[in-house]
Amino acid sequence: MSQHGGRSKHSSSFRISYRYYNLEEDGEEEEEDCGFEEAVSLFNKREYYKCHDVLEALWVKAEEPSRTLYHGILQCAVGFHHLFNQNHKGAMMELGEGLCKLKRMDFESGPFRQFEQEISAALDFVYQTQIELAACGDDLCLAMDQSERSYQLLGAYAAGQHLYRLQTDPNDGTYVVFCPQNSYSGEPPKVKLPALNATKDHLIAYEFN
Repeated sequence: MSQHGGRSKHSSSFRISYRYYNLEEDGEEEEEDCGFEEAVSLFNKREYYKCHDVLEALWVKAEEPSRTLYHGILQCAVGFHHLFNQNHKGAMMELGEGLCKLKRMDFESGPFRQFEQEISAALDFVYQTQIELAACGDDLCLAMDQSERSYQLLGAYAAGQHLYRLQTDPNDGTYVVFCPQNSYSGEPPKVKLPALNATKDHLIAYEFN
């Protein structure tokens, strides 16, 4: 992974530095603060920026296979930070790259497999709603596929527009709801907001599997 010295090429508002830490200078206290379970907690509390920072500290010191896993979750956190800050293109790119790394791990079951599936569903949801927004005007909808023309129609990916909101059901979790200015006459499409229900023990079990 190349080191980014300035702003991420995917966004003008989110800096991904991938800093390399000197362990002797950082000391034991910082190592304790940058724990995996802290990152999980931050992700699930939707504090994606802070989650990125914690995972970055873990990622730069980790060895495989944990290194790829950290990086994949990190990119998913960045993706949701983008999504809720109206950088939809950046969200799709980071979620896509994060999902590729999660799939590379070949999880067959457990919390990491569940997380991978939820990220996949969320990415598909964002892609499909972006396609719908780009293809449909006031009186016309174009047929969209994965052709170059379809991607051209996405244009600026509705950058800066508030298209997604959160909806929480006490009995059914939190959902991302698509809510463009042209409101739906029926129920707007939504997808479950991914959550990571993994602990340090799950990570250790995978490392020694």
